[in-house]
Amino acid sequence: MSTGFNEEDNIKNNNTNDNNTTKRVINKTFDDAKKNVRNAVDETHRGLPRYMQIVTDNQEQAVLAARDSVEDYLESQRKISNSFQTAWSSFFDNYFWMSPKRITETYARLVSGLSDITIASIRMGNNLMFTNTETTKMFMQYTRENTSEMSRVSVNAAKMLEDTTTNRPQ
Repeated sequence: MSTGFNEEDNIKNNNTNDNNTTKRVINKTFDDAKKNVRNAVDETHRGLPRYMQIVTDNQEQAVLAARDSVEDYLESQRKISNSFQTAWSSFFDNYFWMSPKRITETYARLVSGLSDITIASIRMGNNLMFTNTETTKMFMQYTRENTSEMSRVSVNAAKMLEDTTTNRPQ
């Protein structure tokens, strides 16, 4: 009979040792995963200034390109209007009911309106980009909070399962 007790004790000890070894392996795996995540986040965080500078540079280039395009367009329209005014002034005065001055003024107002629309479009695009940035920031905050809550609930459920299985009546 003492042999039976020894075998049962050995089986229980082996199961306990196996459980402890398994827990150590699981804990090490999760610790390694946390370490890898932290390293990846740290690396990404170190790259943020460079990324932000690239974004800023791209925005600045877009704004400057838009400004240059509008200014070039306006300047070309000014030259066209002046040429139009000079070249056709006498022709229109003699043959048409609308004077070149009036046509040129209307054309200049049209060009000015188009420039205003372009500037407003750039402003709206920037506002949309800033809004999307703020939305993403809020989304990440809510995701962080919800993930923490989900983890808390999952841990509590696992602990309840553990308590249920280890404290069962014999």
